[in-house]
Amino acid sequence: MKHRTTLAVALAPLGVGMALAAGPSYAGPTASKTTTFAFQGSGFGTRVIGGQVPVGSATTAYQSIGCTNQAGRDRTNNVAEATVPGLGTLTGVRTRVWTTSKHGRVASHSTHSITRIVLSQSSLGSLTMDALRSTSVAYHDAKGFHARTSTQLGDLTFTPPVGDPQTFPAPTPDQPVAIPGLATIYAGQHATRHSGTHAMANAFALRIDVIPTGTSVRIAHSHAELSSGLTGGIFSGRSAATHVVTAGGDIVKSGPNPLTVMPCQGTYGRTHEKSLAAGDLGGQLIVKGADSRERGSQGDHRARGISRAEVARVSLGGQLVIDGIVGKVTVKRVGRHVHRSAAGTLLGSVTVAGQEQTFPKTGVLEIPGVAKLERGVVSRTHTGIKVIGLRITLLDGSGAVVKLAEAALRIKGLPR
Repeated sequence: MKHRTTLAVALAPLGVGMALAAGPSYAGPTASKTTTFAFQGSGFGTRVIGGQVPVGSATTAYQSIGCTNQAGRDRTNNVAEATVPGLGTLTGVRTRVWTTSKHGRVASHSTHSITRIVLSQSSLGSLTMDALRSTSVAYHDAKGFHARTSTQLGDLTFTPPVGDPQTFPAPTPDQPVAIPGLATIYAGQHATRHSGTHAMANAFALRIDVIPTGTSVRIAHSHAELSSGLTGGIFSGRSAATHVVTAGGDIVKSGPNPLTVMPCQGTYGRTHEKSLAAGDLGGQLIVKGADSRERGSQGDHRARGISRAEVARVSLGGQLVIDGIVGKVTVKRVGRHVHRSAAGTLLGSVTVAGQEQTFPKTGVLEIPGVAKLERGVVSRTHTGIKVIGLRITLLDGSGAVVKLAEAALRIKGLPR
């Protein structure tokens, strides 16, 4: 059973401005070592979710190392002082992410520390917490993959305008601290997992639910990942059956769905797949049989991947029916040579009021007053390719744009 400690303190909520006193900084040059492991790491001071807070106030002191096979990377981001909307003031905010390979132990590291948080400050006094820290490490040694996390929390201190400060124990997983009318403070969470090919560690030191603004703030976050088999290239890709990029009328904007993302090291030859039986995009636009999948593998100086999405049927008011929409891309890398293909991208049939339609050679079919259909929309880069199986632009005055069977993949070369 969870217990809650209540502090009988009435404090006025803070304003919503943010001021940063310092920007990101990077550690000096360190010796780099090429490995066959995929390192990833990130961290941030605060992340504000929901409630009456501007979108731009999402994170402070964010830093990351993207997918790399290089040990010896080291990055930091230091912020001397920040006022976080709906929360309070932070000082001494520091994120560090780095990669190592030493004495047979390869590791991805992430730490975040905050010297002090002033949760609220007013004529009635202030409530502070000192010395917050989270650490995440994902590593590999002679015994395999491992992951570990740790967090540190200081005491809560209430300082009245007159009199001595009062100190309260920090929240624990079983005992959050409740401040009437202001916030509930929870101890952070830890998550680790490992397998024969991968390790992940994730932690944040504190969570604060701010009552006046309805926001939830995660504080002192660290994240580290390590995977094996990065020998032929770095993957980046995703697939989605539907994606409403421009809303209009009854159609609501929505992100890629169902979304399947390619891990940076690939999938070790296994298929990662998500599917939905049916979905309503609004405006009588109904999708059935939505599926997305990724598969990638690599060997010595070579890598190959497939990204594929499919929609079995889409119907607009029953008058426009489109069957068999498939978007598929394949990328192969051998050394510096990259081959990209959209072979396998298909469109079955288009029927309007019971009459089957034929696409002209331009690949664009316009149905007056209903929709413009563009099939097999392909874009290429030096390292990858993207395809949209079918792009629909409604011509009913709403201007809604829907992408169906969207697939993208690229394979970058490895730093050496």
